[in-house]
Formats: sequence, C-alpha cells, structure tokens
Amino acid sequence: MKVFEVKTGMKIPWKARYSLTLLILLSSVLLLCNGQDYGTPTEDGAGGGEPPPEMARCNGIFMSYSFGSREREYPHVKNVTAQSWAFKSSAMIVNAGKEELTGWQMFIGFRHKELIVSATGASPLDGDYPLDASNGTTFVGSPNTDLKTSILTAGDFTQISTNIEITGTLFGVAKGVTPMPRTLKLINDGWECPAAKRKGGSMNVCCKRNPKFKVKTGPKTKFAPRRHGDLNIVYDVLQSFGSNYLAQVTIDNENPLGRLDRWNLTWEWTRGEIINTMRGAYTYKRDPSECLYSRAGQYYKDLDFSQVMNCQKKPAISDLPPERKDDNVTGKLPFCCKNGTLLPPLMDPSKSRSMFQLQVFKLPPDLNRTALYPPQHWKIDGVLNPQYKCGPPVRVDPSQFPDSSGLPAVTYAIASWQVVCNITKPKAQASRCCVSFSAFYNSSAIPCNTCACGCNDIDTTTCNADRNPLLLPPDALLVPFDNRTLKAKAWAKQNHMPIPKKLPCPDNCGVSINWHVNTDYRDGWTARLTVFNWRDFAFEDWFVAVEMGKAGPGYENVYSFNGTRVPPNNRTVMFQGLRDMNYLVGQVNGTHPLRDPPVPGKQQSVISFKKKNIKGLNIPEGDGFPTKLFFNGEECALPKHFPKKSSGHRHGISVLMSLVLAMAAAFALMMD
Repeated sequence: MKVFEVKTGMKIPWKARYSLTLLILLSSVLLLCNGQDYGTPTEDGAGGGEPPPEMARCNGIFMSYSFGSREREYPHVKNVTAQSWAFKSSAMIVNAGKEELTGWQMFIGFRHKELIVSATGASPLDGDYPLDASNGTTFVGSPNTDLKTSILTAGDFTQISTNIEITGTLFGVAKGVTPMPRTLKLINDGWECPAAKRKGGSMNVCCKRNPKFKVKTGPKTKFAPRRHGDLNIVYDVLQSFGSNYLAQVTIDNENPLGRLDRWNLTWEWTRGEIINTMRGAYTYKRDPSECLYSRAGQYYKDLDFSQVMNCQKKPAISDLPPERKDDNVTGKLPFCCKNGTLLPPLMDPSKSRSMFQLQVFKLPPDLNRTALYPPQHWKIDGVLNPQYKCGPPVRVDPSQFPDSSGLPAVTYAIASWQVVCNITKPKAQASRCCVSFSAFYNSSAIPCNTCACGCNDIDTTTCNADRNPLLLPPDALLVPFDNRTLKAKAWAKQNHMPIPKKLPCPDNCGVSINWHVNTDYRDGWTARLTVFNWRDFAFEDWFVAVEMGKAGPGYENVYSFNGTRVPPNNRTVMFQGLRDMNYLVGQVNGTHPLRDPPVPGKQQSVISFKKKNIKGLNIPEGDGFPTKLFFNGEECALPKHFPKKSSGHRHGISVLMSLVLAMAAAFALMMD
C-alpha cells in the first residue's frame, strides 16, 4: 500500500490522508457558513434567524411572506365562503443592498377578506386594528422605520431587517388550500419589484432601485420625509428630562373641503406613560384612583395624583373653549382654544390649525433623556365631519420654530413624529347628512334615501329599511319625517302611485339639503339650495361644497351666500353664509307645540349657471344635479335617482299659468 511521507518522517496511509483532507474541508465549510451571524428574533420584531437561500442572490431589498397556520373560528357554518379562520403568518424585509432605505413601506396584497388583528414589528399605514385588509394593506416600520446597510453595520441583522408576525382572520378558503397574498412589493418611490415567486406556503421578491428614477432635489433629511394628507398631526418633544418630557401636538387641516367641529383626539400609550399637565386642551376623564393603582402609582410614590391630568392608557382629548384662551395656567398658547373647530384653509387659514402641549411622565426602563416614544393608534373625530383614518406616527426631521427671544434664529424640537390622517368615503347607510332632489318640471320631490344615515336605533319591524323612499310634495320636506306620513300617502293616492303596507324607514339624518332645479333657459339655468338642520344645536361657520361635474365650469353667482370655486378643476363650488349669517340654528318647536311640528333651522339661496362653451349640457337629464355634495366636509348621501322631465304636460300648464298671471297683473294696472 502506498504511503504519503511528510518532512517529519511520519508515514500516513493514503486512506488516512483522504479522510483527514475531507475533515479539514468540512471544517472550513462550517467556518464559512458561520462567518455571518444573523442573530435571533428580538421582541420588537427585528431580526429573524437564518435567512432564506433566495436572499443570497438579492442585491436590493429582499421581502418574503410565509403562511404559518390557521384554525377554524366560531361560528361554524356549512357555507365555505362564509366560514372564518384565525390565521398566523410572518413577513420579513431585509436591506441586502448598499443603499440605506428610509421609511420603508411594504405592501402585502391580501385577497381573502383578511382582517388584521395585530402585527409585531410594524404598523399598518391604512388605519388601526382590527384592519380590513381585503384589498391589501401597507406596513411601515414601528419602531424600526429605517433599514441600514450591512456595510455600515458590520452585518448587524437587527439594523438591516425587520420581522413581522401577523395575526388575523380570513374567509372563504377551503381546507387544503393555502391562502396566500396576490402580491408582495415595496412601494417606496424609485424602487421596482418583479412578480413575487411563490413556493408552497411562502413567497419572496427582490426589489431594486430604478436607475431612471430622478430623486427630487431638496434638503436631505435624516429621517423619513414629511408626507401630505388631509389632516396632518405632528408630535414634537420640546424639552426632555430623565423621567418626563414636554410635548407639543399640532393639528393642521390641509384638505380644501375637510373640517372638524369639536374634535376629539385619542391615542394609546404603549409604555405606561401618564399626562401630568396640559395647556391648550383637556382630557374628559380625571380619576386619581386610576393613577394610584397603576404602574405610575407604584413608581411615583410622592406624587400628588389628585393634580395629575390623566392616567388612562387611551385618553380622550379635546380643545378648550374660547374663554380659556387667556388663562395663565391652561391657555396662552397659539392656535388653541377654538372649541375644537378646524376650518378648511380655503375658508380661513388662521382657523385651520390647533395646538396643545402636555407634560408626559415616563416609567422604567425609559428613565433617560433620549428614551422617547410617541403614543400609537391615533384617532380623531368630530360632531358632523368627514371620517378620518390615521396612520402610525413616523419619525421625521425635528420641527423648526422661531426663537422665543425674538432674534432671527431658529429653534429645533428634540424629536418629531408625524401622523397623517386621510378622509375615507362613508359606507352605505353610514353618512351623517343627506340630499333630496326636486325640479320645476316635475311636481314630486325625491327625498333622502331610506336609512341614509343608518337605521341602527330604529325598530325596523315597523318599517322597511330596504325600500326606496316615497315621493313627496315639495312642501313636505319642511316637516320632520314623523309628520310626513299623511302627506306622503295623500300624494301617492293623488298621483296614482302604489302605497306599500310597510312604509320605508326614515333617513335618520341630522342635516338634510334640498337641491332644486329652478329654471332652464337657452343661455343658462338656476338652482336653489336649502340646508335644513334637524339637530338641537347650531352650526357656526357652516359650509356646503357642491361638485357639479360637466356643469361646474358654468357657475356664475350665488345671491344669499358666499361662493368660491375650489381649485384645481373648478368643478366644485363652496358656499358659506354671509357675514353675520353664517350661523345655522338648530331645530325649534313650532308656533303651537301641541299641534304644530318642530321647525328645522334653514338657510337658502339661488345659484345661477351659464351654458356658454359647455357642449352637450342637458339639465333635465341629470347635468343639473350635483355628483357629490358635502356639508362641513362630510360627504352626504345622494338620491339614487333624479327627477325626470314629463312629456310636457306639466310644462304647458306652467306656461299657461304664467300667461294668466301676467294678464291679471296687466288688467290690474289698467284699472289703476
């Protein structure tokens, strides 16, 4: 047998030499495999264990989605499409390139009516939990909003990646079928993603920077760039100490038709914080017992909790009334104390911003000046306003303020977060205002839709919530719904219309608006707008915005309101009361309350339009009615139909009556 001689004189058999060589090679492979440590998952979702093999071939942003498990939920039903399943899945985003990704946004194209209940390591950009993700949803980092590069972090996986654990509910998936999303992509500007590759219960994609994408020139930002939305909220930390900090909240209305009245803001503290004092706003609940039995009560043993503003995990915050504006303790803050009114900037820019400050006490382990965490799950609402859906707080570059000394200097916040809230279209039977249609060429008015503002508090056993409303004589729009029944039945009998045994339910709206086509002639046409307030309180600085579609550019004048075109397309016109007439009073009792119905608050005006340079305009065929109508920013429910022009019989009677009246007037003048 051949042997292998070494310089030491030791002779090693060939078989032993082969085994030794193989052992050395295996050891080298093991060392190479362990040369990059990807760490282990952490509590905040960063990290994620061993990476998938596809990531090794990605030189950009690698994203993956893996379906975990599902369990059948109650109630158990035979219909597969109606059966709900509780599911768990995970997603991962990794910066495998050489460029830092700021403010990452991952879109997961769910398609099985998913309802996301919770997610660790990220927050949904489209709203709060539970979140309807049936058309997909976008996740952003929380708290890890940016993904650094492996080069600058020496391969620290906790800084270049985020792992998201998702829990939710899905519908309509039979047993044996793995419910996977349709798409997976990065939606940050300048990035392109191919179709995701799927294998079994997992899918992944590698997104790369578009070389043709031109970065917008401007000042570079360390954090995510500020975004634009209908409502822009900024949470600034102005002063920071070991156990507490001073924060300022600024709310800006940036939508030309958006509005809030008596706004109510809520959020959720995630680290046990409490509000010690506030300036410019207040909380609805102030209960010292909640503080004493909380974690804060155990830590701050010498603090007088009877003077603490609020210890709730989810406080409800509102603006102060105007009379507190000059109060030395709670007031004297710019843009505060307007009773929660935020007007559109088109109406009054000085009233489109609100501001308040709060002193926040922290708890261990956050007892240092740089341990700053904003509250999560922001929500804002008002009395009769658009419905807003708010995203998570995103860290942005510190806000700038004029120096308090009066010198031409700039003061920066210690840290700033931005919350963007956007208006959502109200769902069917979920509006808070409605519209009725009428016209001079048709004797019947089309009232508001049945249950336009919901029928949750109405006994639907006594009325039909699914039937179209009965046509009415125009004067019936002036009386409450409960007093319209006799008029509606008499009108139906007079015009030979069927009367159902179970009458339609009311619209249930606190504000209704009538749009009446008044005249139609060769060069133009007119309409009459009437606003009814059926509530028991008044609306100050009210406005109505009307989107007119094809007829919009022909707007000429309004005679009892102020009218303003809304840019950029000028098809929408905003109407508001004249000075000293911008107060829409509430409903009051009739002259004789025992026999007269209540009288709504009412404002009315005629609006004129031109037909010049508008081709194909046909007023009776629908062009004379708005395509959208807003009251105080809330989109109102429109009727499903508009009045149709009859065969000309009614029009002929109107002309005949006009001639008779003219002849009578002329005869009276001759007699004088």
